[in-house]
Amino acid sequence: MVAVLAVVAYHLTGWPQGGFVGIDVFFVISGFLVTDSLLRHTEQNGAVAFRDFYWNRVRRIVPVATVVLLATWVASIYVLPPPGAREVGIDALFAFFFVANWHFAADGAGYLSAAQSVSPVQQFWVLSIEEQFYLVWPALIFVATLIVIRKAWSRTRWMLLAGGIMGVVVAASLAWALYLTATSPSWAFYGTFARVWELGVGALLATAVAGLATVPDLLRPLLSWAGLAVIVASMFLIGDDTAGFPAPWALLPVAGAAMVVAAGVGTEPELQWPLRNPASTYLGNISFALYLVHWPVIIFLTTMMATSVYFYVCVLALSFGLAIACYHFVEIPMRYAGPEAIRDARDAMRHGLFKPELSTKVAAVAALGLVAVALISYAMRPDAYEPAAHQLPAALVQAR
Repeated sequence: MVAVLAVVAYHLTGWPQGGFVGIDVFFVISGFLVTDSLLRHTEQNGAVAFRDFYWNRVRRIVPVATVVLLATWVASIYVLPPPGAREVGIDALFAFFFVANWHFAADGAGYLSAAQSVSPVQQFWVLSIEEQFYLVWPALIFVATLIVIRKAWSRTRWMLLAGGIMGVVVAASLAWALYLTATSPSWAFYGTFARVWELGVGALLATAVAGLATVPDLLRPLLSWAGLAVIVASMFLIGDDTAGFPAPWALLPVAGAAMVVAAGVGTEPELQWPLRNPASTYLGNISFALYLVHWPVIIFLTTMMATSVYFYVCVLALSFGLAIACYHFVEIPMRYAGPEAIRDARDAMRHGLFKPELSTKVAAVAALGLVAVALISYAMRPDAYEPAAHQLPAALVQAR
């Protein structure tokens, strides 16, 4: 949640530190959560459940990502000039197949210009790297599991082997990132293997949960707050003119994120009200949808409005309104949809017994209300009746 809000603030305000750090934190958290779940299921079943793992990833990501990509492409047809709409369609195809990062790196989009790119689907480069990593990592866990079963090793030695494999990957990836940062900044920022070490740090934490669970409760809040302090400090230390990003400077936010994650293994630390209140929990729930929709909203509104308080209100209201709608009416239904669930819902509607939950009704009202606020802000903007006051960026008129 913190990572996504930092990235949103980055794109909204143009503050590079927030976006850079948010992406690094996101990679660490993702690497830990997915690897921890994968290891637990493998331990319970005695083998890596490839089909279940990848099917769950598909249900979790593909439906809402596809809706956002299609909606963005359709909107670009009406908002952007024809060349711009064609480029968005090409970008969307690469994003749909989770290779957007390679596409943008090949285009030569330097990491410092990532926030200023006119592609409304450029945020999908992060998702592409994540999915490429999870295409390979389960196979490595499978190999480690085969070795453990054949040699009849204990769980501890299994975790040591998995951690050792990931440790080698992390070291090689970090070395590659250091090299590319000096020689090819674009590929250092977008390249898969140059970013794997950040996901790998989270994966390493997942292999060490048994040891981390023994951390004294007294130290957990200190470790967590120290990690947050490191993350915040990195936002001020890493700037758009900082040489050596993503490597080695990304080590700072990655270390901070690792400290926060480690503090919460086994039991939640005390004195964590900023991260454990209901508002933060809900923002964490909708964070994936918010990350997907916020960037196209910013790009399209930038072409339609001058920068003012009305612009910021419109961006925030529309982004959160669409995120709430995507989460409650696309992401959640598709994640738990199945033949039996669809059949039961159809029968309930046929007999007039289908009743949406209260949370769904509240979400619908909230989403419509936020969209209404965005429309009012757009209508009230100072340049509403001055078509020439805000010109389209030149890059939107010409194909990249």
